[in-house]
Amino acid sequence: MYRIAAPLLTLIAAAPALAQLAPGVRMPPGIGQAYGRLGKAMMAHDAAGVRTVWAEDFVVNSPGDTVLHREEVIALMAQDFLDYKDFRKHITFVGEKPEVTVVMGYDTMVPLKGPGAGKQVTRPFTDIWAKRTGGWQLIARQATIAAAR
Repeated sequence: MYRIAAPLLTLIAAAPALAQLAPGVRMPPGIGQAYGRLGKAMMAHDAAGVRTVWAEDFVVNSPGDTVLHREEVIALMAQDFLDYKDFRKHITFVGEKPEVTVVMGYDTMVPLKGPGAGKQVTRPFTDIWAKRTGGWQLIARQATIAAAR
């Protein structure tokens, strides 16, 4: 489980100050704010804060090729598997629909634990946001480690 947990958690969080938008890409304000709340909650290991951003039915296809549900990921977060430095989110595409928004890009970071520890990891991602009562919530995420050097 550690093989899956460490890269999964290091690759989910998004620190708002470190997010970069490609030229011409616009982030909807509600989703940008949600990314900011999620990044702060993940770094603080704040399960209640994460639950405000991840929908109850949230799922992630992790870098370990395992599908995990919200509470499974939160349980791993509670075990202190979130340990990385130099996290950066690069957003290359935002596709908006009235009820669903797709955000694509890639993250770069250096995991301090698990596979790729001490190396810069590049991981493409796709996030799917749904407009729910109370605002935008992340309902699904796909993340793949493309390179570790």
